[in-house]
Amino acid sequence: MIWVVPILLWIDYNAPRKSTWNPTAAKNYALQYALTPNKNYVFFSNDCTNFISQIMRAGGWKDTITKQSTQDTSWYYTSRTSYAQTWSTAQGLRNRLNNGYERGAEKLSRSIGGVGGVYLNNKIAAGDVIFVDWTGDGRFDHAMSVVSKSYLDTRVAYHTTNEDNGSMVNISSRYPFAGFEAFHIS
Repeated sequence: MIWVVPILLWIDYNAPRKSTWNPTAAKNYALQYALTPNKNYVFFSNDCTNFISQIMRAGGWKDTITKQSTQDTSWYYTSRTSYAQTWSTAQGLRNRLNNGYERGAEKLSRSIGGVGGVYLNNKIAAGDVIFVDWTGDGRFDHAMSVVSKSYLDTRVAYHTTNEDNGSMVNISSRYPFAGFEAFHIS
């Protein structure tokens, strides 16, 4: 007699995952589409996080299996009318990274010795994401992607006011009350 034992697999589709990451592909995408948006995606009047999500997809991130548009646990884009709020809002994507729904996203601290902004952290690299709270109200309003870093400055690409080589030193001096959070993607 042969016994057949059913095997039940429990798969948590909302569990943190680790996507393969290619920072060079992310940076190249950012530079290619910073000034002229990719027409294969919807374009918003406030398009920064949509652009960052495209960069992350180009760098290797995969859509979540679960498609719950208003949950931090979902990150996806299937069409111009079907995408997650984490795909399209700075606060949503920041919450996803900050709450550990994507392994390989490390929140960075201020730079060496606590002097200088988080965007000068020695670990920051191309493909990393910087979120901005312009008003200091605790809600992140903007997202940018790192395209290069030197000892003195970090350069970023972003949409809304499209930029392919913005200086974080200049941005932070123009907005002295803004709050910045950076996530290293690996």
